[in-house]
Amino acid sequence: MRLIMYYQPVVSMRDGVASCQGVIGFEALIRMAHPQRGILTPAVFAEALDHPRLARRIGCFVLDAVLAQGEQWHRDGLPLRMSMNISARHLLDPEFLNDLRTVLAAHPDIAPEMCEIEVTESAPMLDFPRAQETLLVCNDLGLRIALDDFGTGSASLSYLQKLPAQTIKVDQSFVRNILNDPRDFAIVAGVMTTANMLGLDVIAEGVETIGHLQLLETLECHAMQGYLFAKPMPAGEVPAWVNNFNHLDYRSNSSTTAQNSAEYNE
Repeated sequence: MRLIMYYQPVVSMRDGVASCQGVIGFEALIRMAHPQRGILTPAVFAEALDHPRLARRIGCFVLDAVLAQGEQWHRDGLPLRMSMNISARHLLDPEFLNDLRTVLAAHPDIAPEMCEIEVTESAPMLDFPRAQETLLVCNDLGLRIALDDFGTGSASLSYLQKLPAQTIKVDQSFVRNILNDPRDFAIVAGVMTTANMLGLDVIAEGVETIGHLQLLETLECHAMQGYLFAKPMPAGEVPAWVNNFNHLDYRSNSSTTAQNSAEYNE
């Protein structure tokens, strides 16, 4: 068994914003390659990701693997933003910043501003002062910070004032139901309004249909991630996918896109 990284695109529907035909970057998602069971998602080994003895080792693996891959893509002419999930235990580890500085020094061909650390909104609650200080240093190093799964924890909106984040990722559990649940629509609309007033970027997760895309655009949400565009994929599939993607296709050929989305969910 070994750990590997899969990558899911984050795309922009706004003309002229993203550099790769509408592709902002990729979120790196950890997987386990099992000799008998194939590729396993984190749901199978979630406890290990935040285990006291394993969290830092896994976190260092993720940092190095993702920056090495991003560095290679940048050399190949794909200036993609690389987003990586950091566990609460690794984030709060006294050695985290040293680990981060070490991996940045080892991969100088990807600029820190093209790297984004994703932390769940509940992670800082374990030790808010340390988390806040650590994330401020990350910003000082040039990295972006994203609050992942926003809306699912017990954090208040004051987090958006106190944490040095540049991006909010609205959790897919809200986005998927915005077409038929007025409460979820209200939550997403409220997050969008608050984020825009604070000057924060918003990425909607769980975008699965053209209907989701169109409704999100009415809320001025133009950055999206979900099965409508692509499932997480091995690194080797990314260059061809980027070269074939164009956000205009999702307006000019909505029927084909909707069919592709249905196939992704089978």
